[in-house]
Amino acid sequence: MTNEESLMQSTGELENDPDCNININNQGPINYYYSPDPDNVQDANNGISQLTYANIWMAPPFRMTVGTVMLEVRAVLAGNGRQWQINANDTGGVSTIASVIIQGNLATASTRERRAYVLSMVKKAVQQSLDNGQEMNVNGPCK
Repeated sequence: MTNEESLMQSTGELENDPDCNININNQGPINYYYSPDPDNVQDANNGISQLTYANIWMAPPFRMTVGTVMLEVRAVLAGNGRQWQINANDTGGVSTIASVIIQGNLATASTRERRAYVLSMVKKAVQQSLDNGQEMNVNGPCK
């Protein structure tokens, strides 16, 4: 078993950790939603797979361009949270295909396993937003 496989296995065990209780909630439709084409979806999935724990906490104007889309930190929120969006490139206007709010109470994850769990839940929320056109909110705490 590789280190990554071992870490992902232990991440699954954190679902019942009382000090790292993460929820994903639907916040409603994405403002300025753009219905992605198959290339946008593929590129967004590739971008989601490249997210790391460190870069989910970057400040604007942090961006990652992957093919036809751009993943970006849109804002730093109260409590040190972040708003992430995935935008389709070259749409000439409305371009948001996924939007996620990450609450700052997840930035305090104290172990490697908890940080991996936070990252996996953030990726899950971004994927859900991409799939359903809804803004998702990822909330802890995770100590």
